[in-house]
Amino acid sequence: EALIHKKTGIYCSELQRRILLAALDAQGERKTYDQLAAQCGYSTNYVSQDVAPKLWRLLTQILGAKTNKSNVGSLLRSRMNAPLAPESAATPPTPSPPPELPTPVPASTPTTAPDPIPVIAATLNVAAANAVTNILLVDDQPKNLRLLSDLLDEQGYEVQQAINGEVAIQSAKSSLPDVILLDIYMPDMDGYTVCQQLKADPATQDIPVIFVSALDEAWDKVKAFSVGGADYIAKPFKVVEVLARVENQLKLRQLQRALADQNRQLQRAIQELKRLVAIDEFTQVASRRRLDQYLLTRWHHAIKTQTPLTLMLCQIDGFNFGHDLHDSDQALYRIAQHIQMLTQGTHDLVGRYGTVIFAIILPDMNELAGQAFADTLLTQVAKLKLPSLKTGVTLSIGAITKLPDPNLGLENLLEECDRNLQQAAEKGGNCVVYS
Repeated sequence: EALIHKKTGIYCSELQRRILLAALDAQGERKTYDQLAAQCGYSTNYVSQDVAPKLWRLLTQILGAKTNKSNVGSLLRSRMNAPLAPESAATPPTPSPPPELPTPVPASTPTTAPDPIPVIAATLNVAAANAVTNILLVDDQPKNLRLLSDLLDEQGYEVQQAINGEVAIQSAKSSLPDVILLDIYMPDMDGYTVCQQLKADPATQDIPVIFVSALDEAWDKVKAFSVGGADYIAKPFKVVEVLARVENQLKLRQLQRALADQNRQLQRAIQELKRLVAIDEFTQVASRRRLDQYLLTRWHHAIKTQTPLTLMLCQIDGFNFGHDLHDSDQALYRIAQHIQMLTQGTHDLVGRYGTVIFAIILPDMNELAGQAFADTLLTQVAKLKLPSLKTGVTLSIGAITKLPDPNLGLENLLEECDRNLQQAAEKGGNCVVYS
């Protein structure tokens, strides 16, 4: 009590004091929460699910170690026997650090992909150190609930109780326990039905269910697993067996969560890689890879719908990479973005085709509209002023509009468009050659 008051300024209530005394009474018989509640005139749920958990969390914070009814005595004795050190009454003790995760490697340093198992294990250890495990007990017999509740509470688990299937389902949805211990034989709704409903709900389907029943026939076990049960304990159960099976399911659950988190991170990384592959690094328009894929897609769509497809190749006239590569890259970026701004169609795409060549895919655009757009492009790009370029920006544009023929390959479209571009460049640039 003195330690709690010194660290928090809080005095223990009479009920908290009795809980502590019962936990620290090494000579006498240790009282259960049910017995304490009866002696003090409180409900068992209030003692076991409200007052006691708050007390153990408070001591966990003060002592810097996971504290429960079974280990509070040894932790306090260790604290009393430890050498005294100066400390501020207002400063809580520093908890022991979590296991170290692998040191991040700078992006510029070549490295192989880390082995995921140690990473997952480290994540799991950190999560296990910080998590408060919640177990839901479902049984229509109060005696069985009390027995299991006291057993699990002694191990530091937080325990919820449900007296029937309907209450169990509501409780599971509202608090999402880490494990459910479920009796099979209950009136109104048996354990099989409860498990089926939990597994049918996306919110609760991943919670492991351990069936606990006096039914020990092979068929009962087969049915328990067929409706989604993770394990089976036959009554009368042994304490060691119950604890071992619960711990096993908790470890599996933690591993599943760690793997799910790793999978989410992997999916985000894949999406980012796809985005990077689709975008040209320097100009931030579509990459050549993305351009080729999209042109093929629009070509097949035009064949299917018998609609025209316009393609333009735009080369920057007289562009030379000077001594200052940064200025050259900035100039390319500005020109590419200006072309993209002028290309307004919903399905239009601008991409980098070559070093100083940009391609524009214009689905559903006929030749007349294509010529008008090319003329606008020449005029508007010529107005672009760039400090790094001594002269204005002009383009040589090769353009083509085709109503695709299934017998005509896409390579023919590209070759003809490229020939038009070469003719425009040979004329001195700042012009369009259209076919």
